[in-house]
Amino acid sequence: MATGGAPVHSDLPDVLEPLRGDLEAVGRAYARILESRAPHVAEMVAHAARFTGKRLRPALACLAARVVRGDIVPDVATVAAIVELIHTATLVHDDVLDGAMVRRRVATLNALWGDDTAVLLGDVLFSRAYLAAARLDDRFASVYLSEVVGEVLEGEIRQNRERHNLDLDETAYRSVIRGKTAALYEAALVVGAHYAGGDRETVRALAAYGHHLGMAFQIVDDRLDLAGDEATVGKSLGVDLREGKVTLPVIVWLRSRPSSERSEARALVEAAGRDDAAQERLVRHLRADGALAAADTAARDEAEAAQKALESVPAGAARDLLRLLAEYVIRRSL
Repeated sequence: MATGGAPVHSDLPDVLEPLRGDLEAVGRAYARILESRAPHVAEMVAHAARFTGKRLRPALACLAARVVRGDIVPDVATVAAIVELIHTATLVHDDVLDGAMVRRRVATLNALWGDDTAVLLGDVLFSRAYLAAARLDDRFASVYLSEVVGEVLEGEIRQNRERHNLDLDETAYRSVIRGKTAALYEAALVVGAHYAGGDRETVRALAAYGHHLGMAFQIVDDRLDLAGDEATVGKSLGVDLREGKVTLPVIVWLRSRPSSERSEARALVEAAGRDDAAQERLVRHLRADGALAAADTAARDEAEAAQKALESVPAGAARDLLRLLAEYVIRRSL
């Protein structure tokens, strides 16, 4: 896991520092895939690259490869870059759907160039990802990642259709976050292990790890959006409430209300999406009535399931780092 090569993001989490060299290789693959002779496209692509953040997904692909063979090969760097490119494309489209003006403290593409151009740029990112996958000698990623993108988009569609649905239950919520988040986490592990030559049992175990890690991450992220520290989380809070997205703490709290309080509780949730004072009252209830703690427990359960899935994969530094990542998502927002 030697260092060297192109510069990396300054916000690389300390826990991923051992992968600095691997992620630099992924960054070079990412740049190659996105090369464009059209200056205006190149400018927007370079701006979109600023949304990639801490690059957990490509790190997972590299770790899966290291579990299998102890290092990464060029195809692993390529598929890790493809996974990150798919993630970036979904962020660009999400910003248009949500009307977001800022992501990771920089202006969104739609804020700078308008919704139409941003949608088209997201499509360009998807097309480059598919083309890069199709050019690999082993066409596994081309088919598999196409299926995963379908699952991700279906998850986003369901989330949009369920906005303001205060009858959403935990099963439906978990289905949404499986599609919008956990599916791509799982995919990163699968392609990394596959292109490193992993056997079926190892690939299956790493897939299970990725699923549970993604579930834990999204539960934590949703909980932090309600009651996190804005300076630590690095983004505005209360976005889910304003957009009518019903997340696990709210689901747990509404379910626990006695029938005599249910109408009042639902009214408070609706008001919290429009009014800061109502939002503060709701968060106090979520904390006092144990809903935030219940979400914390659910996230810990997913993280523990992720760690348990690793029991059947080869021991070593890469597996140890995967275990550490499962703890990391519980401690803070990635």
